[in-house]
Amino acid sequence: MPSYGHSVGLSASAIGVVLGMFGVAAFMVRIWLPVFVKRWGPDTVFGTSLYIAAAAFLLFPLFTNVYMLAAVSLILGLGMGCAQPVTLMLVYSRAPEGRSGEALGMRVTINQFTHIVVPIVFGTLGSAFGVAPVFAINALIQAGGGLLSRGAAQKAGPPAHG
Repeated sequence: MPSYGHSVGLSASAIGVVLGMFGVAAFMVRIWLPVFVKRWGPDTVFGTSLYIAAAAFLLFPLFTNVYMLAAVSLILGLGMGCAQPVTLMLVYSRAPEGRSGEALGMRVTINQFTHIVVPIVFGTLGSAFGVAPVFAINALIQAGGGLLSRGAAQKAGPPAHG
């Protein structure tokens, strides 16, 4: 987002506001997250949040106005603000009995690995092809995760430990 914001002529302050909207939404949605999970279940909340994030990533390159970008960032924050904590719930509940620490450790390891690899790969793609394909690829990854989680939920059945 900062690279895109700069490319469309936003000031550093405007880019900060857009990024801040993500954080506000991610924080606020967590207040309602227990209600969502109780009503629809963690699998549905997780999958839906990934689809919301995918839609937001597709919307980013369509706008250059700071207010619209802030709104899209808010939508992304709502989606990712649900997805991140729900993954912890799902990993813990689906881990084999007595191995939840290992499962959570693998989640953290994969998360940290992506923090190294994704900026390098997407930075290279963005430099070569512009930022629109980067947003599109992120959308595909999120939507693909939503599809994969549907299949995983059907295979997993009830949680290993409640």
